[in-house]
Amino acid sequence: MKIELTPDSAQWVEAAVAAGRFDTAEDAVRYAINSAKQSELRDMLAATEAEGGRHSADDVRRHLREHRAAHAASRG
Repeated sequence: MKIELTPDSAQWVEAAVAAGRFDTAEDAVRYAINSAKQSELRDMLAATEAEGGRHSADDVRRHLREHRAAHAASRG
């Protein structure tokens, strides 16, 4: 897959790599995507809890830890 970043996004990626926050541009983009996914999960959790849902914050944290561990294992 090939993507084209906006100039602002490309500048953020380049600055983050130059500052040593990430080893590669790909790592920075992965981080941004994972952050967006986590934000969506937090929003869904808040909405579910507001409606009396059955999943607690601890349930979501456990799921995220398991997801991160599985992702780390798949990357070797």
